[in-house]
Amino acid sequence: MTHGWRTSSFSSNGASCVEILEADGAAYLRDTKEHGDGAVLHLDGPAWSAFLDEVARDAPSANGAVEVSTAPAGGRAVLETSSGAVLHFRDDEWTAFRDGVVAGEFGAGT
Repeated sequence: MTHGWRTSSFSSNGASCVEILEADGAAYLRDTKEHGDGAVLHLDGPAWSAFLDEVARDAPSANGAVEVSTAPAGGRAVLETSSGAVLHFRDDEWTAFRDGVVAGEFGAGT
């Protein structure tokens, strides 16, 4: 089932946040600041579930699809391991996304 691109309800009107598309058992991530022109990262179902768990626990990346690291200027960098594509999020953007993950806004049945 496709829900369309969306952001966490904790983001500032979705203008600057991690943007998610959940479709066909997979998930895609992009940065709203790129207005649809930037990188799009892909996670299959098992990697997506693992990623959500890692984000909620603020745990190191072990899902195999993407690696999250603290960016030099603050915030988070999300690297897709298969393509090398990277998304950069400020602290406030990542916190809004994480708050949405913890609140259950993403994942199975959403």
